[in-house]
Amino acid sequence: MIISKTKPNMLENLINTTLELEAQQRNLAKSVIVKTREESPAFAENDCVFTLDVQYVGEVGFVALDVMRFSGKKYGIFVSKQHVTFPYIPQFFSFREAPLLLHLIRRVILQTGLQPTLLIIDGHGTAHPRKFGIASHIGVEMNLPTIGAAKEPLLRYSGALGEKRGSTLPMLLDGETVGYVLRTQDGTNPVFVSVGHLLNAEAVCEIVIKFTTNYRISEPLRRADQAARAFARGEREIALATGNILLHIVD
Repeated sequence: MIISKTKPNMLENLINTTLELEAQQRNLAKSVIVKTREESPAFAENDCVFTLDVQYVGEVGFVALDVMRFSGKKYGIFVSKQHVTFPYIPQFFSFREAPLLLHLIRRVILQTGLQPTLLIIDGHGTAHPRKFGIASHIGVEMNLPTIGAAKEPLLRYSGALGEKRGSTLPMLLDGETVGYVLRTQDGTNPVFVSVGHLLNAEAVCEIVIKFTTNYRISEPLRRADQAARAFARGEREIALATGNILLHIVD
């Protein structure tokens, strides 16, 4: 089969697009700041934490943003329905999801006057083949300390993870530790955490453990996940052990 030089086929277009996106990610990754242990910020109990997740139905994203204080005190949950404008391409998910998350973050800041000091994103930060997952994308755009916490890894790791809560294994890329496999509860499956921006990897583990009480997934991420799923079903509240929480719809 002869491929026209003036009309490349879909495979060629995809390859070219992928190469361009790889170059963009590698360039953007240079903007990510990973702090040392001493440089990593200390958070006050009243500091505001935004945690985000998305549920997709076709090309529509149902985004949820949980707001709480660093002490763990719940403030509220905000949701928005947005149309996706970027195709799904494996390992380049941040280009698809970042506009949705950024829109809701900025709208909640504008409408409530709340200013987050920490962002938690369902996804990867530096534990990514090009050290620039969705958490890094959001962290760099917002210039805020950001954590990536994912249920599945993008990078291989080796070794035996301890069964106790708080056990860790490093995830390596070119010999560098870019994240950790983290056991959040005794005997449960681990989560995969990394710096998004302006934090230290060990501090990320400590913060995720702090916010994870009864389940494998941290409490703010569980609420954001439940809210996104509920909103996608047309529901306006979620049920928690402490009572129902209304979802505040943001345009």
